[in-house]
Amino acid sequence: MALARSLSTAQSSLRAHQQRLDLIAANVANVNTIGYKASRARFAEYFAQRLGLGTMPLGVSGGMDPLQVGLGVRLAAVVTDMSQGALTVTERPLDVALRGEGFFVLQLNGQQRYTRAGSFTVDAQGRIVDTATGALVQGYNLLLDPSGRPIRDSSGNFLLSRRIEALRIPPELRSPAHQTERVRLAGNLSAEMGDGESIATSILVYDARGATHVLRLEFRKTSTPNEYELSMTIDGQTVALPAGTSTVQFGSDGVLESPLSLTIPASELNTALGGSSPVFDPSKSLTIELAPSDNRLAGITHMAGQSAVTAVEQDGYGAGELVGLRVDATGKLVGIFSNGRTEVVAQLVIAKFPNPGGLLREGDSLFATSPNSGAPILGTAGEIFPSTQIIAGALEEANVDLSTEFTELITTQRGFEAAARIVSVSDQILAELTALKR
Repeated sequence: MALARSLSTAQSSLRAHQQRLDLIAANVANVNTIGYKASRARFAEYFAQRLGLGTMPLGVSGGMDPLQVGLGVRLAAVVTDMSQGALTVTERPLDVALRGEGFFVLQLNGQQRYTRAGSFTVDAQGRIVDTATGALVQGYNLLLDPSGRPIRDSSGNFLLSRRIEALRIPPELRSPAHQTERVRLAGNLSAEMGDGESIATSILVYDARGATHVLRLEFRKTSTPNEYELSMTIDGQTVALPAGTSTVQFGSDGVLESPLSLTIPASELNTALGGSSPVFDPSKSLTIELAPSDNRLAGITHMAGQSAVTAVEQDGYGAGELVGLRVDATGKLVGIFSNGRTEVVAQLVIAKFPNPGGLLREGDSLFATSPNSGAPILGTAGEIFPSTQIIAGALEEANVDLSTEFTELITTQRGFEAAARIVSVSDQILAELTALKR
């Protein structure tokens, strides 16, 4: 009978509003879940029962609309809100957030998963993992030679492999030593120095193995105006200077004229030190810069006043151990070493989808692909995906808006109450019908 139809219609509304209430409850429950994306219920009416198709206008008679009775409502879709959540600063180096589209790529139990929750850590094997699930974070690792040693480019920087795999930072990774190849001097040789007076400066330099040596340079005033004799020792042993560079000449204005720099073959340093095996790489040389050619006043000058010559810079360093990590805006993991060097040791990979709203929720803020999400497009933030940026030391909060959720809670409650009232009224009318017989 018709009253049974009203009961089933009201029942469909109760069921649909209950499902909507479930979504609201899940959103509110996850208001503090990092990387969570809110869901919205979309209702649609069931097909309508046709009681008549209607008629077309005939002459002086107007047309009549179809007679249709709706049969209820259903949950047609659950729409995931993929909008950006607020970023919270944590200052933890391996907490990373995405600004813009995209997902971090993880591997959990051999299955590819995707997340906006970038709370990562390093496990006992040096792998970068998700703190909540232990899933392996995917990206580019160091490019290794057949013996397992990192390969460097012509500038001495680590190269990254372009094969996507679980990120691993080897605990034994070290920054190798770099032999000193350049020393820069600055200061003043007083124009008031007398013949035979001298001033010296010393600096620590590094050999090919990272060991330090004391390099000492001495300037001695000669009887010739504006001229000094230069000598050099390493660990107290005399170093032979190249021809024409042992005499330093200044102009009458106190600006250095020659030599602006001198280049000493590393083999000369080995000769001065003696020993059975060379400690400096013989294929390299040591350049002592007395003054830059474009600004000679920035180097050694010969002015009135006090004498003060200092070796202000040298480019060598010893071997260093990995002491920390940080992440830059393109997802590169930068290793911080005890020798003061920083090296790129890995890079995070980002995934984008044609339809991110079509991803399947897998719990733990993880998503999986579905037939309607499309295949992932993999790349790196800021490089392959210029509109996406990685923010280090921050996490993306849930994009749940409590004011919206509580407003929808009120409308859902009213919709449920109205449907329940339809059920109770239909029941009363059915009771009246059954009472007619009495």
